[in-house]
Amino acid sequence: MSKPDLKMYENLTLISQIGIMMVVPIIGGLWLGNYLDEKFNTSPLFLLSLIAVGAISSFYNLYKFAVKRSDKGRKR
Repeated sequence: MSKPDLKMYENLTLISQIGIMMVVPIIGGLWLGNYLDEKFNTSPLFLLSLIAVGAISSFYNLYKFAVKRSDKGRKR
């Protein structure tokens, strides 16, 4: 493989990792919130709060990832 092909795969991996880091906490909060609401019969309480926690944690993870990635870029 040539150098441009490797760069393309590196960028594809980066985009996939960012997408997974955004989606998994939100879907996890949705699933867990729905389960807890059904278990305790509290209609949107846990669902909304855990989706919000998932969104906040995904943005925090993206922030940490971006800072780590920018520090790595400076060291090169």
